[in-house]
Amino acid sequence: MKALAFTLCVPSLVMAQGLIQPPWVSMLPSAPGRIYAMGLAPVAPTEAQAVRQASQNAKVEVISRLRASVKGSTKLSTHSVVQRQGGGPATGSSTQTLNQDSTIQAQAVELPGLVVEETWVDRKGDTAYALAYLDVPAAEQELRNRFGAMKHDLAVEEGTSGGPRERLKRLQALKGAQNEMDKLDDMAGLISAGGGDPALRRQVRDLKLSVDRLLDRLRNSLTMCVGGDRDLGMGGDVATLVRNAVLKQGLGWAEGNAEFTLNLRFQGNRQAWDIRKRRWWEYDHSADFIVARGVLEITLVDKAGTQYESTVIEAKGVGVSEFQADQRLLKDYKAKLEGTLGQWLAELVR
Repeated sequence: MKALAFTLCVPSLVMAQGLIQPPWVSMLPSAPGRIYAMGLAPVAPTEAQAVRQASQNAKVEVISRLRASVKGSTKLSTHSVVQRQGGGPATGSSTQTLNQDSTIQAQAVELPGLVVEETWVDRKGDTAYALAYLDVPAAEQELRNRFGAMKHDLAVEEGTSGGPRERLKRLQALKGAQNEMDKLDDMAGLISAGGGDPALRRQVRDLKLSVDRLLDRLRNSLTMCVGGDRDLGMGGDVATLVRNAVLKQGLGWAEGNAEFTLNLRFQGNRQAWDIRKRRWWEYDHSADFIVARGVLEITLVDKAGTQYESTVIEAKGVGVSEFQADQRLLKDYKAKLEGTLGQWLAELVR
């Protein structure tokens, strides 16, 4: 992909508080291997904050110009505007639209070689300006280093054999590798748009696709299901919460005969439960509100019956009706179940 074309002008060094407007405010400079852009911000509430904001906007604008030429990538746009009202002094404003994963975007803005070269404050116009550029060779070298390290550390294994704990470890490692490859793919696209080696991007994408395919196969080989009190017709809503929490962690789900079983046991006075309504919790009534309280013991075991983790989760919901209290209790369980299962998986792979 051809590098983006930019205007020609050699930048001049100026003081940030200088009275003379630097030439790059009117015309962006150009240099081999560099992509320039300008950002601005209104001087409010302080000049120092305005300079920081203008510097950040300039970096984002560099990325925006590159991303605009990357086919199929999510758009990021920053618009810097100078306005005059009634013939008065110019004022700066900046709006930014980010339609992309925040982690990947933060990684892009922190690209090695993406620096702010100069800043300038127009005190009469109450506007701060910043000039930033991307050193494409420096960014490409960093990408090569990280890509090489990823290939070395990944040691992609074709197949999904091994015991449950071994495959869980591999799953977690591949999830981390997938996140890194997403970032490297984004970096490679930007660098290629700036005149970097397009072959490097193809190599990055090939490895990213390999990681995605292997992760899908591994997820399919690791499944979980719910057992215990679910067989009594109790806790259907909680079973759904457990399933959703498992899927959120990237594991598979089966109705039975899975690699792992999450056994649910609902504690309390079973004679007070309403089996027809699947209510396994108790109520505390007062004149103004109702409190629903439930206690759930959840245990993770594998096919051989090996117990990995066990915990008791207490939840409650407060409302003006039993229905409202029920809904808030289940919401409390949802948050606690997701946190518990995430912690369990982290513990399993240590």
